[in-house]
Amino acid sequence: MPEPSTSQIPQQRPTVWLSAAALLCVAAALTGFGVLLDEGLWGPSAMLVAAAAVASGVIVRATLRRARRLVVTVTALGASLVGGLIALTVAFAADTAVFGVVPLPSTLQRFSELIAAGELSIVQQSIPAAADDGIRFLVASGVAAFAVLIDAVATMSRRPALAAIPLLGMLAVPVILAPGGLPLLSVIATTAAFLVLLALHRPAASGGVSAAGRAVAAATAVLATALIVPPLLPSVVAGAAPSGSGPVGLITGINPSLTLGNDLRRSNPVTALRYSTDAGGGLYLTLSHLAEFDERSVQPVLATRETSAEQIGPPAWLGADVATTPASTRIRLESVRTRWVPLPSAPTGIAGLGADWLVNDAGITLSTVEGTIRNAEYVVDSLVAEPTPEQLRAAAVDAAGLDVFRAVPAGIDPVIASTARQVADAALGDSPYDQALALQRFFTSGDFEYSESAPVELGYDGTSADIVAVFLEVRSGYCVHYAAAMTLMARTLGIPSRIAVGFLPGARNPDVPNEFVVSTDDLHAWPELHFDEVGWVRFEPTPSRGAVPDYASADIAPPDVEPQIDPETGEVIDPSPVEPEAPEPVDPVDRVTGPIDAPDASELTDPGAAGSPDDADTGAALNDGRDARLLGTLISGLLVVLVVAPGVWRVLRRAARLRSGDALEHWREVRDTARDLGLPADPESTPRQLAALWAREWSSDDRERLERVRSALESRAFDRTSTVVESDDARALLPALRRSAPWWWRGLALIAPTSLLERARRDERLVVEGVSSGAPPSAS
Repeated sequence: MPEPSTSQIPQQRPTVWLSAAALLCVAAALTGFGVLLDEGLWGPSAMLVAAAAVASGVIVRATLRRARRLVVTVTALGASLVGGLIALTVAFAADTAVFGVVPLPSTLQRFSELIAAGELSIVQQSIPAAADDGIRFLVASGVAAFAVLIDAVATMSRRPALAAIPLLGMLAVPVILAPGGLPLLSVIATTAAFLVLLALHRPAASGGVSAAGRAVAAATAVLATALIVPPLLPSVVAGAAPSGSGPVGLITGINPSLTLGNDLRRSNPVTALRYSTDAGGGLYLTLSHLAEFDERSVQPVLATRETSAEQIGPPAWLGADVATTPASTRIRLESVRTRWVPLPSAPTGIAGLGADWLVNDAGITLSTVEGTIRNAEYVVDSLVAEPTPEQLRAAAVDAAGLDVFRAVPAGIDPVIASTARQVADAALGDSPYDQALALQRFFTSGDFEYSESAPVELGYDGTSADIVAVFLEVRSGYCVHYAAAMTLMARTLGIPSRIAVGFLPGARNPDVPNEFVVSTDDLHAWPELHFDEVGWVRFEPTPSRGAVPDYASADIAPPDVEPQIDPETGEVIDPSPVEPEAPEPVDPVDRVTGPIDAPDASELTDPGAAGSPDDADTGAALNDGRDARLLGTLISGLLVVLVVAPGVWRVLRRAARLRSGDALEHWREVRDTARDLGLPADPESTPRQLAALWAREWSSDDRERLERVRSALESRAFDRTSTVVESDDARALLPALRRSAPWWWRGLALIAPTSLLERARRDERLVVEGVSSGAPPSAS
């Protein structure tokens, strides 16, 4: 009789391998997020939080193995939530917790700030987005939740195939936000990891043909859904959801806080908008103006009143004596979404947008009260100002009410002011206008290089004062660096200045007269300087980008020099002004400190800091150039090794057993092959019982071979010296076993042989029981 049980509560099986397989599935599905996120260590941080949450549940289940199932389930889920919370605290809010681990109310406040920053960054950035702290927190939290759910289904239910549902949920995120962009490698890796999970779950792996069929059907559904559905989905952008791309193009989220680096580095530019105008040429279109330098970036100029779009303008800052030409421009937004409306300079009226807009009269700029604008079409009446060099040279820069545009951040690197003064001293005249021309020539004379990648590689990518100091030393960057540098240098000279963010004029459409096509490559930033009785005047310091206005071109004559006119063409002859001497390089001493450090909680609540390039730099500097693609490659390579390793191990074990002359080793190989194929292989069954089940439909030759192998095993039980047998019979039985199993079981046995999980070695006891039972051979 069997021994009485010592407990009325069934003991639970260890589930550590199932939990590891669940994490493997999550890691594989997470690689698909590489089409959404670019810079930053979002992958490792998400997997560390997920692993901590799952490990907490594993520890509780191992501790409470003898408890009731309901108690184990509830306690394990609670432990997973606590473990995930602690991991999030350590990763994102350690300075607010006791010993960096125990959360406090201030920790929850930090989490709230990170969520708000992540949501704002998602709206403002385009795909692929730089993974700042807010986005990394959202990804880590979501992935941890998926991991706990998948682990719970795999370890605490009898239907592990249901884990395909949350896995599909993870794969659906890149499918919805970037239709058609889900990498095939991620799909294959996720499917392979899911099959490993099914193979490790014993009820599915050894529960017969019906259970195996359900498992394989679920795996097939995952593969088919991930491969077939994504290309059929349309581009989706709804409400405040993140921007996405698809067959019809990419929806670009524009952030006037100067996250243009990611947009300019986009590998596949798309059409942002189209416009037609009677201005006689292309127009710069402004989104927003930036004025206030803080520790991280430059903040947008806020709206001053709420009104309808028809009631904006005319601009009060435009001088009455400045010549202007009226222009009418029809603008149609396509793949662009932003709070700020693209407008020509000096708008006087807008038709087609309706009411409820926020207007900044000093700009003039227009923004939404809430949400974003996209797919709009409107007509803008504006004035094209044409100031002359004489007007600008005679203008002062002392007008009242412009203090915010003269402010210089406290504690900036002295190299900025000293460089500006050296450039101004070498100017061709003493007026602020001549100083502005000298600043522009300083950047365009050939000593600076336009580069969209060098700033990222060197660890800076933004507009803070410290970054400007580094830019003046490195002399390599893109438009935001040139605009920020000239703006800040002009302020040190007492000239009011600001940064404008918007679009270059774009390219003419050869098929439509007077129409211009503007792409995401035309995103741009430029400085605007204020001259009394003239107004805000655009300059173009970025080499090889944009168009230099006539009043700032290189052929402007120095003061007190009459311009020479070519008698044949009537054009002004280039006076070839003397270029200012380049300032000597200043030794950089501890210039960059703040922008490279991780932001604190106060910076995360700043609307301009959220999603800013400086936040993206933090992740870029930490990962030393590694991005999501490298992480995806490493994880996929690891998955391939993990998927292939069991099959290789099984082949080596089979070869070693068949080389042996021991009848027991031959029998073990036959029995384990049956187990791998889903055939009856219960260790409690005797060899005669298993042989009878296997050989029902075999040929007579195969039944005879099976009988010889079984007889040799029984002989071994009585005569331990007679263990040497031939391996031909056992080797020949393996194809017969494979023919008895469905084709999908044979494929599953190659990559997930479940016999490797069997640790019990009761074969010799079973042999003795089989012989002593006197049961007649029934394999024939």
